[in-house]
Amino acid sequence: MKDIVDDREVLRDSNLRDALRNATSGPHQRLDVELSRLDLTDDQDRRAFCMVQRRGFSRLAEACGWDAAEATTALRDTLEALDDDLGSAPASGPGLDLPLHRDAVAYLMLGSQLGTAVLRRRLPEPPHRGFFALTGDRGAWRAFCQRLATQPVDGPEAQRVLRDAIRAFSIFEHEARALLSAPADGAL
Repeated sequence: MKDIVDDREVLRDSNLRDALRNATSGPHQRLDVELSRLDLTDDQDRRAFCMVQRRGFSRLAEACGWDAAEATTALRDTLEALDDDLGSAPASGPGLDLPLHRDAVAYLMLGSQLGTAVLRRRLPEPPHRGFFALTGDRGAWRAFCQRLATQPVDGPEAQRVLRDAIRAFSIFEHEARALLSAPADGAL
């Protein structure tokens, strides 16, 4: 696997925000392909989507020590809303994932709010509570983007953010595949 440091497309980027978008475009597309198998107008599929979100964001929260930069509040609110949709999650044990940089988690958390706004429009009825009723924190997204737009892409911390963001997408892809390929036994 080619290292991010060697990727000409990423090296051309002058700031961390642009580099994140380029470095994660492949993992983001793979995740979208997995999740696009779900029909969000169907209650069971919408529940499965929420389960993937809860599993993924729970793992990310543990891996960043619940410090997701500008997205810390959004991360907590999202997991609370998912508990509202799905019932309380069982207490998790110690996280098994390697630590993730707070900016990598913030990128996924805040970016997912934009995607959720698009998906919300496909629902048969506007949600009044739970995950799909959350409104994105545009102020946090703007502040995050502005901060990352001032950070160079060539330092070791930037490289860690890039690698960790790719790993974070992989966590979600793993959760989606695990849940969506599980035998249909009514467990959703």
